Amino acid sequence: MTTKITSANIDTTSVATATSANTANFNIALLGFKMAITEGLTVFNLVDGIVDEFEDEGGTDGSASTNLTYNSTDDYYINSSTPNAQPTPMASYSAGFGTTSVTEPDTSTAGSITNASQGNFGTFTVPTGMTSLNAYVWSSSSSAAGHIYGVPTGGIGGSFTTGTLAVTPGQTIYASAGDKGDWSQNPSYTSPLGAFLNGNFDGNAGLSGVFANTAPTFISSPSAVAPVPVAAPQIYLISGSPGNPGLAPSAPTSPSYLGGVGGGLTGGVAGNTGTAQTSRNSQNGGGGSQTVGGQGGTAPSGPGGQSGVFLAGGCGSWGSGGVGYYGGGGGIISGAHGGGGGGSSYYGHPQITSGATTSAGVGSSSAGSPSPLYVPGTGQGGAPNPSGDNPGQPGYVLFTGSGANLATTTTSTIISDPFTSNTVPTTTRLVVFEENVGSPTLNTDIIASVSRNGGTNFTTVTLTDSGYVTGASGQRILTGQASVSGQPSGQSMKWKLELANQTVKIHGVSLQWS
Repeated sequence: MTTKITSANIDTTSVATATSANTANFNIALLGFKMAITEGLTVFNLVDGIVDEFEDEGGTDGSASTNLTYNSTDDYYINSSTPNAQPTPMASYSAGFGTTSVTEPDTSTAGSITNASQGNFGTFTVPTGMTSLNAYVWSSSSSAAGHIYGVPTGGIGGSFTTGTLAVTPGQTIYASAGDKGDWSQNPSYTSPLGAFLNGNFDGNAGLSGVFANTAPTFISSPSAVAPVPVAAPQIYLISGSPGNPGLAPSAPTSPSYLGGVGGGLTGGVAGNTGTAQTSRNSQNGGGGSQTVGGQGGTAPSGPGGQSGVFLAGGCGSWGSGGVGYYGGGGGIISGAHGGGGGGSSYYGHPQITSGATTSAGVGSSSAGSPSPLYVPGTGQGGAPNPSGDNPGQPGYVLFTGSGANLATTTTSTIISDPFTSNTVPTTTRLVVFEENVGSPTLNTDIIASVSRNGGTNFTTVTLTDSGYVTGASGQRILTGQASVSGQPSGQSMKWKLELANQTVKIHGVSLQWS
């Protein structure tokens, strides 16, 4: 339906000044806008003018306009990458890291293992719009012992640590799953430290954790202390690994030589109790804590086990300490070979919230196996084997979270379809129904112009804030007039709005001419 308001409806004989005439015409535009809304009209025709309420995208020239985003729910154009200037959800992420594999190559790169003591971290690049990352770390586990004295001593399962990390899009997060403990990889007792990344120094398991800005520098040989690859502020999460079991002579029962459980804020002392303590228990090494490594086991004769240190467990005869934030102490070499203490977990970084850690206890199962996110083949201790060893299992790191398509302000141009005038106009009046999202500056962030020759030439209209459609908020009425007499003659009328810098919603435009 087309409704027309003719100039005969307005008594202009009593209009004394050009200002009051302009006000009358602007009021006609406002009336036309309100009627268009009420009657569901897109373009409301006036005599010598039109009102476009943006009921749909009719009335605007999509081919001539640029970066148009139309909100069909609320009937407006907006210079934003999203229809309401708000972030829109996008796909959730679930990125898993094994020792040399990843589950989501779009965001992640796999780590590597060069040899028993060297390798590289896996990496995760934070997607656009993600500000929070849920991290889950299952530690590696220790191997079984028993192939010398025939006493079946099982390995200990891994610990489990979780936390929510505040992140920035584009940030790189480093993940280390930690290799399994494996007695078959046992080198010399002369190694002063347990393994950092990949395990297997005296059979202990590798470190499982999440790090920031870390250089991939690892312990390089069994007989030398390499620089620690990361500092404490660069550590987000660590899940402490258990210590390796010792080897008993034929008489004592095997539980007395179990490795200490890893995890918790203090790792377990080696032996049968699972007790969290840093001090040694005779030949068995103590667990690491948040400030100190576990003590090495000792005996009246023979060399003692080495104490744990930051990020590394101490070596022992056969029972080396588990790695962790601070590593467990190693067991002794003399007579009955003591077990290694467990390494501690860590979630104390200030960007971590909801941090928690669970040690595995004395059993061989991973503490994280009840989790619905648990991946089979992770963190289970090696089963007792009287005739030889059984390796433990590697750790695992999982990141989950979701990003969002953030709303960004765009530089947009909205140009109307042409409307034919009855005569060649010389004066134009423009009314823009606009709503702030940002804080636009009129005639800088919102620039209006009109044409009488179909858009070949445009003349700028200086806009003035004339108040709100209703009340004191919401849609503003922006008004302005301009002479088009300097343009080439024509009767094809167009309006144009250029939007930049600040996001705005344009609900409608009225153009009048005379």
